[in-house]
Amino acid sequence: MTRRLCFLVLLLMTQPVVAASHCVILQYHHFSEQTPAITSVSVKQFEDHLQYIQDNGFQVMALRDVVFALRHQRELPEKCVSLTVDDAYISVYQNAYPRLKQRAWPFTVFVSTQEVDNGISSVMNWQQMREMSQHGASFENHGHAHLHMIRKLSDETDQAWLKRIGQDIEHAQQRLIQEIGIAPTLLAYTFGEYSPALMAQVQGMGLTAFGQHSGPAWPAANFGALPRFPMAAQYADMEGFSIKINSLPLLVVHAEPSDPLVELGNWRPTLQLSLAPGSYSRNNLRCYVSGSDAVEMRWSETEKDNVSITPTFDLKPGRHRSNCTMPAAQEGQFHWYSHNWFIRHQDGSWYAEY
Repeated sequence: MTRRLCFLVLLLMTQPVVAASHCVILQYHHFSEQTPAITSVSVKQFEDHLQYIQDNGFQVMALRDVVFALRHQRELPEKCVSLTVDDAYISVYQNAYPRLKQRAWPFTVFVSTQEVDNGISSVMNWQQMREMSQHGASFENHGHAHLHMIRKLSDETDQAWLKRIGQDIEHAQQRLIQEIGIAPTLLAYTFGEYSPALMAQVQGMGLTAFGQHSGPAWPAANFGALPRFPMAAQYADMEGFSIKINSLPLLVVHAEPSDPLVELGNWRPTLQLSLAPGSYSRNNLRCYVSGSDAVEMRWSETEKDNVSITPTFDLKPGRHRSNCTMPAAQEGQFHWYSHNWFIRHQDGSWYAEY
């Protein structure tokens, strides 16, 4: 571990709770029963989420403020939550915005600007977003054309691919500046897909980036792909919501591989984690892959605090997650860490969208 990381881990481990050094970031898309369930919460579900936040003493923070606090190791509220929305769908304006405005709570919307510029009826327009920006909403970068950013075109070189994606992100950046008047400092990866090269590109543009993998954000997390808890369908029920919003970071100080894009033909990828000494219990650590506990967990005999997690079944082409959790000192509370896997077909072709 680096000296800075050692300091952060020791700081977190010596505090009575780690909540003052992390924040749970929630990710939404649609707020409607008429939109695809896999990316939607109902209005009733969203109202229940907001009521839980209010009734249980959480402080809702603007995402930019959370990032600043994490980067500079500033203390965060004991119960910190930040609300984010991807894609700027019209239901944000119709159903989420009035309820958040009523509570004077900040929230962040990641905008793919092409659909807004084209006047697509399923997304908000610029005037609606300018109105919202006066009442707690912040608008950040989600690329212009909502591309699968890690997917290279046929015969495209790495250099050409990164140039194309950089231009798409920069186009969205300029449109948001022109229409909202504030330069974005944050980016959400479309479809939650990223790679080390893409992370370096985005950070080189001065942006902090977010994925769609679970877990609280904390100072030692990767600012090229910070975690958020996706809220949709069965993953947005109140039992799961209460567990996620109260979660603590699992103190992972190193993870391999750094690239979530799996090599062709590897249907059972292995995740290797290095955990902060004294921060975990071997007997209570549980890991899952795509929601299944059919995994092999193997502790290293040569490197203390290192564990490998491998599914005992083949993963199909698509997006998958390895999630590791461990009960915290407070009953019903869990430490949480998540890692993405992006798996292509054997011939190198990409899986279909969903």
